[in-house]
Amino acid sequence: MKTKLVCFDLDDTLIRGIHSVMLPCILNGKEEEHAIIQEQEENGHLDYITADHMRAKLFCGLKESEIRSRFLEIARPLKNIRETVNNLHKRGIKCLLVTVGPVQVARAVSDIYGFDGYYGSYYEVIDGTFTGEIGNYIKAENKVNCVEDFCKKNGIAPSECTAVGDGSTDIPVFKYCGKSIALNASNRVKKTASVAVDTDSLFDILRYL
Repeated sequence: MKTKLVCFDLDDTLIRGIHSVMLPCILNGKEEEHAIIQEQEENGHLDYITADHMRAKLFCGLKESEIRSRFLEIARPLKNIRETVNNLHKRGIKCLLVTVGPVQVARAVSDIYGFDGYYGSYYEVIDGTFTGEIGNYIKAENKVNCVEDFCKKNGIAPSECTAVGDGSTDIPVFKYCGKSIALNASNRVKKTASVAVDTDSLFDILRYL
């Protein structure tokens, strides 16, 4: 079955080291506060949803426009994202970005690299400024619903989709799609994917598409 859509995870798949929810914290001068929340989450004192709502408070006062204008200053993207997206587009394949992180970061990545669509959690913005609240939170288990929504709107069957991701939250998306690529993933995640690729260049996935 010909691939018509490639669905990409964001954190630790397209950007490394700095997660999408961490980026606005850094831009807002709240890196130390974020580190405290991260440590509490890693130690099991906070669940990921509570932690993300606490992180959202650290966005308060940040201009939304800074996400787009300063993304490449802070983020550590994988090499050749734009080249990979352009190659897929030339072959008639759409590219989708799905994250549980801020939709504002997903939008910035989509705009910079030319994705056809994006989904993420809506962190509230009023008059161009983050309020510190989350309006609509996408839980990890809801990522597959985002892919399903895009497919229905674009007349694409699950068998015509390829998922690219690295973490346990991507496994349901792997199962939904006809093909899956575990990118720089743990051994546990690799076992659930059609193929596994370890690389610093996104271009290396093209041989499997």
